[in-house]
Amino acid sequence: MRYKTLEDVIQEGREFHLKLSRQYEEFELLSANERARLLLDQLKRREVSMTHTLENFREDIGEGALRTWVQFAPEGREPELLQRLRNTNITDLDAIGKVAMDIEVYLADQYRDLLMIADTPSARHALERLLELEQLEEHTLSMNLFNLRDY
Repeated sequence: MRYKTLEDVIQEGREFHLKLSRQYEEFELLSANERARLLLDQLKRREVSMTHTLENFREDIGEGALRTWVQFAPEGREPELLQRLRNTNITDLDAIGKVAMDIEVYLADQYRDLLMIADTPSARHALERLLELEQLEEHTLSMNLFNLRDY
């Protein structure tokens, strides 16, 4: 088991969203499929937005919450998920959408797990907000994928 501060969790989340945005942008530039480019552009924009949101979020919560230590087990799956994304066929909208949705579910689950073990009110409140944010992103992505099928 690892221990991290809540600030570390937020920073790692920012870095992960930044890596995702760059990968989606690279795929968007390489794709010849208009619908795939549309989806990749949308995903890229969402990840850029999440990067900024997490930076602002970090600034919004108190120093005490940021310095709170949380038990973090097991090691994050971000590298595995990035590799899955890199190995995805960029012309297959369903495959892109599946990986993107798996990433959103993973992030929401990660925050939910951390929330369950948070032992201070400020950390719990911050993790509740992060979980709500990821659940909203998951819902939005689901709706966007559904709408894209009709495009």
